[in-house]
Amino acid sequence: MPHQSRNIPDPFDFARRQLALDGRLDARELPRLAQVVRGEGQPQPVQYALVGRQKDDKLFIEVTVSAELVLECQRCLEDKRETVTAQTSLLLVPEGEEMPDDELEVDDYDAIRAGHDFDVLDAVEEELLLALPLAPTHAGCKTPAAQENGGERSPFAQLAALKAKGSRES
Repeated sequence: MPHQSRNIPDPFDFARRQLALDGRLDARELPRLAQVVRGEGQPQPVQYALVGRQKDDKLFIEVTVSAELVLECQRCLEDKRETVTAQTSLLLVPEGEEMPDDELEVDDYDAIRAGHDFDVLDAVEEELLLALPLAPTHAGCKTPAAQENGGERSPFAQLAALKAKGSRES
């Protein structure tokens, strides 16, 4: 599916006026996320909301995303449905200005360079990618090797036994 951009023409005005924007799409519409998800033909809904906010003299866009994704279980390699959620504050830094040093010390927000045409779907996709589990797994599933061996011993334990047997025969 082609990636269709949804832009906020002026993110600074959006934040200053405390506007809001929300939407829904399928995860496979986001090109980088489409490379990670599985379950062809299964709906993988993504819901998102962006809200502008001003605090002191700083402008922010709050991004909230929630998705039902089909990922690969890292143990059994089968499909695993995973709920992924993320919420972050993006501090808007005008192009040409330096990134604030305090951003490195504060975990309340992430500073981003912003100009005109803030791409909503890029922000949604970025937050989902950052929120993905490192190694999604089913609760209680076993590795394919353990299942093939009857769940008894790992292939490494069997190799060690063969090596020990070989050294005794020499």
